[in-house]
Amino acid sequence: MTSYEIWYIATLIALLFVPFLLAYPIRGRFDSKRGLVLTIFLSAALMSGVVIANLAYNDWVLDQEIAVLDRDGDGFWSEEEEASWTEGEQRLMQSYIGDGGRNGFAVIIFPIFSFFYSTIVATLLWLAFHYIERRKSNA
Repeated sequence: MTSYEIWYIATLIALLFVPFLLAYPIRGRFDSKRGLVLTIFLSAALMSGVVIANLAYNDWVLDQEIAVLDRDGDGFWSEEEEASWTEGEQRLMQSYIGDGGRNGFAVIIFPIFSFFYSTIVATLLWLAFHYIERRKSNA
């Protein structure tokens, strides 16, 4: 596993804590359903934003690496250019052509996942906060 892959996995794991980090400060300011909704939407937006920004950066880097493969700069890859590519450059081209649906995951599926995850976590946290406050008031 490369250091980039480790960093990417660590980032995804860290994003799972976003609703937890946002719930308490928002709960302190907005003690109602508005706070819950704000927590859900901010959490989902932050989680999705990080993943989409990372995808955009990776696509930009890949575009920069692919631009070098057009040796004569005409915008097309001729047979002569393709014949001059190293094995690593051919693998790079394969990853450029067949992205495996990562763009669809990042732009469509991940925001939906983030919204549902944020909804579940924030609701459970809100219920826990309510239960704790209730216990304190009854004591």
